[in-house]
Amino acid sequence: MKDKTMIKKNVNKPFNKPTNIRVIFLGGVGEIGKNMTVFEIDNEMILVDAGFMFPRVEMLGIDKVIPDFSFLLENKHKLKGIILSHGHADHIGALRYFIDQVNVPVYATALTIGILKEEMPSYLSKNVNFKTIELPSTHKIGKTEVQFIRVNHSIPDGCATVFRTSIGSIVHSGDFKIDLTPIDNKPIDLPRFGEIGKRGVLLYLGDSTNADEDGYTGSERLVGKRLEELIRLSAGRVILATFSTNLHRVLQVFDIALRVKRKILVDGKSIMNVIQVANRLGYAKIPKDQMISYGDLEKLKDHEQLILATGTQGEPFSGLTRLASNKHENLKIKKGDTVIISADPIPGNEAYVNKVIDSLLKMGANVIYRQDHVHVSGHGAKEDLRTMLSLIKPTFFIPVHGEYRMMHAHCKVAHETGVLEKNTRIVENGDVITVQPNRLFRSGRVPAAPVMIDGKTIGDIEPSVIDERRRLSREGVVNAVVLIDAKTRKMSAQPIIETKGLLSSRISSDIYKKIAAQINEVVNKWSTQRGNEKDLEIMLKGCISGAVSSEMRRKPVIFVTVMKNGD
Repeated sequence: MKDKTMIKKNVNKPFNKPTNIRVIFLGGVGEIGKNMTVFEIDNEMILVDAGFMFPRVEMLGIDKVIPDFSFLLENKHKLKGIILSHGHADHIGALRYFIDQVNVPVYATALTIGILKEEMPSYLSKNVNFKTIELPSTHKIGKTEVQFIRVNHSIPDGCATVFRTSIGSIVHSGDFKIDLTPIDNKPIDLPRFGEIGKRGVLLYLGDSTNADEDGYTGSERLVGKRLEELIRLSAGRVILATFSTNLHRVLQVFDIALRVKRKILVDGKSIMNVIQVANRLGYAKIPKDQMISYGDLEKLKDHEQLILATGTQGEPFSGLTRLASNKHENLKIKKGDTVIISADPIPGNEAYVNKVIDSLLKMGANVIYRQDHVHVSGHGAKEDLRTMLSLIKPTFFIPVHGEYRMMHAHCKVAHETGVLEKNTRIVENGDVITVQPNRLFRSGRVPAAPVMIDGKTIGDIEPSVIDERRRLSREGVVNAVVLIDAKTRKMSAQPIIETKGLLSSRISSDIYKKIAAQINEVVNKWSTQRGNEKDLEIMLKGCISGAVSSEMRRKPVIFVTVMKNGD
């Protein structure tokens, strides 16, 4: 059921009063990414979102980070359904790691389901029970009536979720902004949020990403106008990078290219996947002859080319990053190229993005980025948030999807719109919040430490491994091989000493000699004692550590191998 008439028929539908309402935060608070929230109503659970997060700078070698879903699996007998609010990886990217372990339907719009099937086919069981939702619509999940309402974001068909209970509605905004002139002409359903507010909202969980930004977030159409101005002014090639799932931006670029008579080369599998899904499902109608291959570039003049690339966050293997490092297999930056980075850095990625920009500038490209109005966020600023709060009029409020300062700013907006300060709460991952008609309180904790993925290894990365990687990158490595005569217990050859990330060839000779001399002293001392080879290894590690520390004020990771000959 999706029309207003059907929804209004359900407004006064009687409910069995829930004995317990709890909200369990497994990810997405105090951070950007890995969104995952469990709603427990009358002893039944519904999960909203299952996303991953890109690793922080200090997580050396880690590919991505997902929530700890052990609590979810322990309670899978209570789980009645999974809701995905939209098709971004920070909301759907962790689904593949546990979906085969739960047997529940997954509710999402057609585009979100299409992206999942396109990007993760080998990880999704054929038996996943996808339930396609339309906007607006109402579904029964377990014993709970759940309503889905359209919101605007940087990808089509984002939705807010409303859980209806006898003591009031619980609203989860999903990622949203207020765009009254969206590219797909489907604006956020503000009247429906007003209706929900009139019926009574007990708890509102709201997107906080831009809560510390003044005003309203701009319309996507404004970006399109600016991009067209810049592309028309560019005499040479244009290389435009944007998020692969920012479908509204991608479609605008295709429309602009058609008007300015440029052909588009799509450089990035993820963007191509989204385009193919959008075309197949009717979200886009891109003519086949508008896209070209690498071989076609030679047939076109520079002013007839537009390259649509990935890499707005400085990802190491993305098209833009490989171009900036001159490692792209098919493309090279030319002097006079215009590079437009149509996205803002995700917090924590600024250094990577700045490095790419610096490299492109050095190679002679004209780089246009965030200070040139080539991007608007998909998240609402203060006035967007204020409007939503004024419509919903919640009794209780919890900010979500943001770092602490963002959630704190969102609470201030809530107070200004009439939510009592005592009725707002900033939560942490792992918090269990119990909701009652006149009370909101923390009633427990569940495991919610970040789960790191390193290649094929999931979650078995001890903190000590990351600490050792940091030390290796900061201090370097010394590897010493010492050959001992089995009979005399003396060195039978000069030690082999190798270093990585520690010494340059210009200064290594003298330090090697000093380390070798001290190794010889330690071996001579050990030879008169009763210690075994393991004891010698320990003594040598201490000796080498002391020598390097004395000479260089460094504490490298040290490996010592003791070998015997003459046994």
